[in-house]
Amino acid sequence: MSDNQSRRPLKIRGNIWSKSIASYLSKQSITPNQISIFSIFFAILSSICIVLIFSNIWLYSILAALFIQMRLLCNLFDGMVALEGGKSTKSGELYNDIPDRVSDSILFIALGYFTSYIEIGYLAALFAMMTAYIRVLGSSMGAGAVFKGPMAKQHRMALLTIALILTPLESIFMGQNYIILSISLFIITIGSFFTVLNRTYTIYKILEDGNDV
Repeated sequence: MSDNQSRRPLKIRGNIWSKSIASYLSKQSITPNQISIFSIFFAILSSICIVLIFSNIWLYSILAALFIQMRLLCNLFDGMVALEGGKSTKSGELYNDIPDRVSDSILFIALGYFTSYIEIGYLAALFAMMTAYIRVLGSSMGAGAVFKGPMAKQHRMALLTIALILTPLESIFMGQNYIILSISLFIITIGSFFTVLNRTYTIYKILEDGNDV
């Protein structure tokens, strides 16, 4: 499988600003694998902010959302620096995938503890990890990389980011009940479960019939 086939299709890679930043990073001593590791660092910072929202809802909600976006930027630029920048390594796929699984788990478990839906947080982490496992399994079986949703990584992070931004506003009109964050956790969990089913069925159809669905 080619590198392009195994990459998540993202229009943002074609933007001038992303190409410029990737070009700049490619000329520095930083490696794609180091950028991938940094994504875990930002996920940890976001998780800490999530559990601290009680103490300062405006500050920590916005910081948590910001660090999630920083994590996603790391996910974007590690691949761009590796491929477009010519710094890919044989072990790069390990650094590309494992930090994502760690980052997702940290965020959803933290959200589960914050909202008091601890078991749901762990379920969200499990299903998020399974969406990636099914994708990688499909690739290893010759079905290609299936990135279908409805709750792929970018959808999970977008929903959580929006929920975090709306949380301070929710406190003004509804009090600090954190309903939006709780609902987002349930949506992520259920959506990730259906993503596992959708990707599994898609891979099955590709392998059995030779056609995507």
